[in-house]
Amino acid sequence: MKTRTLKLQFLPTLFFVCLIAINLAGCTFISYETKPIANQEVIEKITAKDPEDPKFKEFLKIQGFKEDNLSIKEWGLSELMLCALFFNPRIEIAKKEWDVAKIQEIIAPIKAPSSIGFEGGRQTTGVKESSRDAFGLTLTTLFETADKAKIREEKARNQSLIKRLELRKLAWDIKSDLTLNFIRYHQHLLNLQIIRGEIKLQNEILNMLKKRKSLGLSSSIDSNFNQIELNKNIQKLNEEQYQLNDTKTKLASILGISAEKFNTMRIANINFDQNIEGFSKILDDETKQQDIINLGLFNRIDLRIALAKYAVSESQLKLNIANQYPDIRFSPAYIFDYGSSKWLLGVTSIIPTVEKNKNLVEEAKKLRDIENLQVEKIQTSIINELAKLRDNYINAKDMVRKDTEDLSAANELENSIESKFNQGEIDRIELTQQKLITMQYKRRFYTNKITLMKIGFDFEALLQEPLNTKKNNEK
Repeated sequence: MKTRTLKLQFLPTLFFVCLIAINLAGCTFISYETKPIANQEVIEKITAKDPEDPKFKEFLKIQGFKEDNLSIKEWGLSELMLCALFFNPRIEIAKKEWDVAKIQEIIAPIKAPSSIGFEGGRQTTGVKESSRDAFGLTLTTLFETADKAKIREEKARNQSLIKRLELRKLAWDIKSDLTLNFIRYHQHLLNLQIIRGEIKLQNEILNMLKKRKSLGLSSSIDSNFNQIELNKNIQKLNEEQYQLNDTKTKLASILGISAEKFNTMRIANINFDQNIEGFSKILDDETKQQDIINLGLFNRIDLRIALAKYAVSESQLKLNIANQYPDIRFSPAYIFDYGSSKWLLGVTSIIPTVEKNKNLVEEAKKLRDIENLQVEKIQTSIINELAKLRDNYINAKDMVRKDTEDLSAANELENSIESKFNQGEIDRIELTQQKLITMQYKRRFYTNKITLMKIGFDFEALLQEPLNTKKNNEK
């Protein structure tokens, strides 16, 4: 009777302990909150992005801007890049992905949760023991072998490193895309200016030819030919204007703001000669060519990403090897068995399938080999791309040199013809035709000059590093 009384007193206590354990676990529960995507809110968020936003100005302060420079008057490449880093949604997405990877670093080493179990019963028939009641309490916990938790943590750290490097690479990709469209923007503006000048001269020539035709001094063939050339240039003007608008849209998208907001920003001019001179100091110096190759082979962000992926595959191989060693579950238990108290210790383990583990290890080795080959693939591509850019740079320099000579000769000829015109030796149409030819040389000269400058930026995009010392210091 005494045993039964003790047991009956212990039973509610046991229930109470189990209830407390469950409630303590429940204290950490997080309730689900819905977050629907509202199209109108998304549109409002996009249109609300403004370079005059106080939060953006706070961001500029962090980047070293002084109070009196926070309202940017002219947007150069560096200012536009800061705008893109703050407003571009791709940057925000990459940051969130990195945050997720950092959470995985915390989760990875945590072992499987322990469990607690309660069983109870009552004898209703048969020979009565000292008690008709029976109940048991079991606690099951996992013991991991072969340092699996450390290996999972190592793998998670490398996966987090990949996300951090991908964020840096995205920033460089955005910078490269921004630079390319920034150059295109100024090239379209320059082409529009030159083509408008050509059209003005062509109209003057056409009017003079029409007057000559009316006086019987020329045939309609000359005027018709010049009319066709004028129409071609008008078409080029329209195409340039269309491409300029398209480039402005792309720039707004890169910055992460609306086209309306972008149109309110005053874009700074670009100094072609200064940029070309800066690149030439590095690219023309033969002693620095191996440094450029080394920079590409050892410092590129996507190469570091490939190395981090190799480290992840290495960790996965370690984990698959560790999985050959079974984990052990310990299950201490207390049982009250119809009047008898018993303490038990259970030990269980899953027997691994040898053939499956063998193939998983082999699979991990193959994946590691693939990541190793990816590194070699990237390095080979870098060497080939650098060689191609080097050839393009040499060709572009030769073209700019030749264009400089041609434009200089055209200017001298124009000056000579203008002198003869002032002396009355030739008429205005010949002078205007030479001015048109000079302007066409000018357009070709600036096209090739911009191409030369762009190749310098292409080197930076390939290396994912600024070329000259000044830019490296700014970085």
